[in-house]
Amino acid sequence: MKQHSYIPRPAKIIERKSLSPDVVSLRIKFTDRKPFNFIPGQFVMLSVFGFGEVPVGVATSPKEKGYIEVAVRAAGLVTRKICALEVGDNVGVGGPFGNGFPMAKIKNRDVVIITGGIGLPPLRSLIRHIERCPECVKSLTIIHGDRTEERLLYRDEYPEWEKFAKFHLTVEDCGAKWQGCVGNITKLFDRAEIKRGSVIIACGPSIMYPAIATRYAGKTVAETDLYFLLERRMKCGIGKCQHCTCGELYVCLDGPLFSYGQLKYNPEAFK
Repeated sequence: MKQHSYIPRPAKIIERKSLSPDVVSLRIKFTDRKPFNFIPGQFVMLSVFGFGEVPVGVATSPKEKGYIEVAVRAAGLVTRKICALEVGDNVGVGGPFGNGFPMAKIKNRDVVIITGGIGLPPLRSLIRHIERCPECVKSLTIIHGDRTEERLLYRDEYPEWEKFAKFHLTVEDCGAKWQGCVGNITKLFDRAEIKRGSVIIACGPSIMYPAIATRYAGKTVAETDLYFLLERRMKCGIGKCQHCTCGELYVCLDGPLFSYGQLKYNPEAFK
């Protein structure tokens, strides 16, 4: 009998890394030894038995078999508990859920990823997938920013990304040793060459979304080729708590990925 995806599968933490002062990366292996198939951009419900569960994006490529990775920011009761877990601790994983990235649509296209802060982990899934399957896109450009150098996630992977993508990075505040761009992510828009007809996928603080739409929607890219990931709004993951609603849309059920054409006249989407 097929197990319903809402029922958490037993899993175990096999690796734990601190990515920033309040973000932890967890590598998770399913102990039932059944395959886990997903599309980049989908999310799982990660649970700690006796405490609760939270929705988190998968941060690995579907081509990485035997485990998945997630990044969790310690922000509430459940996320603080998850971030305190150690190698060998048990967790539950439900899913995958959500629509994921339009892999067929981005095939042989110039793809641009724009991320800010904790928006990077779910897009890392797509980055790592393209790294392992470079023929699936024409080119990849990554634009990423965060508040400080210490908060930059996956810093040890940037040199590898630069081998197969054009990588642009900025921080808003830095020390004397920082030699990169300083300022918010919009400063990189003039530095990054985004070709007309590209596909743009963005994930990060909602404050950056209107700036992206104003700069690119209907100009460099079609409104249907500009995508926003709204997973930060999610809570229950099953459309019951109403936390993620945007007008008639439920992020956890209808998304978490939406084109700008779907959100253009939705005043709640970018709040």
